[in-house]
Amino acid sequence: MTTTQKNTPIDREEMMRLTREGMEQTLRFYLTMNENLLKMADWQRETVTQANQQGVEMLNKAYDEYQKNSRVVLSRLESMIRQATETATTPKAKEHGK
Repeated sequence: MTTTQKNTPIDREEMMRLTREGMEQTLRFYLTMNENLLKMADWQRETVTQANQQGVEMLNKAYDEYQKNSRVVLSRLESMIRQATETATTPKAKEHGK
């Protein structure tokens, strides 16, 4: 760990990891959505009613999974930022009290 990293209240590596994880989850979501939409288009050529129901279920499942993963990543990032903010402001509050 360098001197700069020790003095920084934010764990840059963890923030980068969480950001990367969030981008990967978003990319997976849109890739899944595209795949599912292409499958739905193929199904519509065959049977309309059963294929539509399966497609809607797949889209809902992909969306729910994306929402769940996004909430986890964003809550971790929010916690890190909150902790960093509290750490950064705590010494200042003590200095003003002296």
